[in-house]
Amino acid sequence: MSLDQHGHNLPSCHSSYVRFDIIRRILTKFFGNEVIMVMGITDIDDKIIKRANEMNISPPALARIYEEDFKQDMAALKVLPPTIYMRVTENIPQIISFIEQIIANGHAYATSKGNVYFDVRSWGNKYGKLTSIYPNAQEETGHLHIKGNREKMSKSLKNYITIKDFLKKFSSDEFRMFCLRSNYRSATEFSDESMDDAKNLLWAISSFINDANTYIKGQLVCEPIREDVLWERLANTKVNVKAAFADDFDTSRAVSAIMDLIHHGNRQLKAVTKEFGSPRSPIVYAAIISYIENLFNTLGISLGERQVISEDRTPVMFSGVIDELVNFRIKVRNYARAMPEATEVESTMQSQEAKLEEKEKRQLLLLEREPLLQACDNLRRDLAAFGINIKDRGATSTWEAVDQRREQQRTERER
Repeated sequence: MSLDQHGHNLPSCHSSYVRFDIIRRILTKFFGNEVIMVMGITDIDDKIIKRANEMNISPPALARIYEEDFKQDMAALKVLPPTIYMRVTENIPQIISFIEQIIANGHAYATSKGNVYFDVRSWGNKYGKLTSIYPNAQEETGHLHIKGNREKMSKSLKNYITIKDFLKKFSSDEFRMFCLRSNYRSATEFSDESMDDAKNLLWAISSFINDANTYIKGQLVCEPIREDVLWERLANTKVNVKAAFADDFDTSRAVSAIMDLIHHGNRQLKAVTKEFGSPRSPIVYAAIISYIENLFNTLGISLGERQVISEDRTPVMFSGVIDELVNFRIKVRNYARAMPEATEVESTMQSQEAKLEEKEKRQLLLLEREPLLQACDNLRRDLAAFGINIKDRGATSTWEAVDQRREQQRTERER
């Protein structure tokens, strides 16, 4: 990594650092390999010296400012720190020795100005063969290109964005899902559409986990669950995900396998109003949730907690509070909707007056409880304004935290 005032802010670095972090996580946490990651930092060069002189500070001090800013950006993207940082200023004698050696071996040459360049001719036809296989070594690490322009990047063209500005619009989880959806070897085209796809995938996963947890708690009534089908799907998914990771870290195929599992899990989580009297099957859904959450946690995406993101993107954990509020609303709503059964009349010659009296009592009861139902509706509406979506399912209700920006964009598209 070369430190300057712009280097780590380029969109291409968003992708490359996150992608290699994903590979590192798979190697260490999924396959159990030990990885020693060394990050080289060019903390002294002509650009840094020039900029330091302009700011009237020492080049090492300026470089350390850039380095700390870079580390903060990487932490915000949830990129694990390297095992060790190797700074140029701390290894100058070794670098000089290495340069002297390659010059002596005929693979580099010095100019009159003191610069040293690799002598590509010293490789003969090997250099040509190498470049024919890999026409763009930088692209091999995975550039993040802004849609519509694959070459020049600049603020004036609006295809340049800092990591800090990027994270004001998208979350690190959304960007990581974006990276998971493509091969790390490929150049990736960044666009709002591709980020929407990543958002939708995260939303679908979280929505399934919320519904499955609701079923596990007994708050979602469904038809009898085909456990054998789900256990088989879960086992197949584990095999397919592992095979995808082993096949040159094919994360896109692994995500597709997870979404297929979720699809089959959702098919059996359809709410019904009638109790079937059969026992629930919470264990298989708990196993599916555990596998999905652990897998994405391994990849650097957090799904285990529902949270609200404030304006400064500070996470506020509140699922317990909302659970209690929704449970209270369920009780109020069920009480307001419950009507006494019609009185059994022994005689078929019940007077018309008695029938009218009973009907009037029920209508009066409905009027008395109408404010309770209205209050429940108002609470659901008000919480929706804060990104809490309550779904009424017969005698019970569930909730989920939604991305308000995403919902607004979806509404605008529907218009």
